[in-house]
Amino acid sequence: MRVEVQLHATLVPYLPRESRDGLAVIDLADGASVGDLIRRLAIPPELSRVVLVNGHDVEDDTRLSPGDTVDVFPPLAGGSGAARGRAGAGWYTPKALGSV
Repeated sequence: MRVEVQLHATLVPYLPRESRDGLAVIDLADGASVGDLIRRLAIPPELSRVVLVNGHDVEDDTRLSPGDTVDVFPPLAGGSGAARGRAGAGWYTPKALGSV
């Protein structure tokens, strides 16, 4: 199956060489998960990230379907000094931006 993948910011170097503008079409086995895609792109598993499939925040065990659009974002720094110590502080999330 084929999915469209867009990596953002510091994750762009993990795209295949033939990708353009941070975007690539990737062939995966039927039933592949987000985690399978992350491994295929050789993104280190310990690297924090936010993954959206068709605009929805998902976990690595989410199964992909042909034609899905996958966006992968690194965490972004920001917020007050006190907020940085809390889990999730400084993350880009669609909810934080009001899009979901």
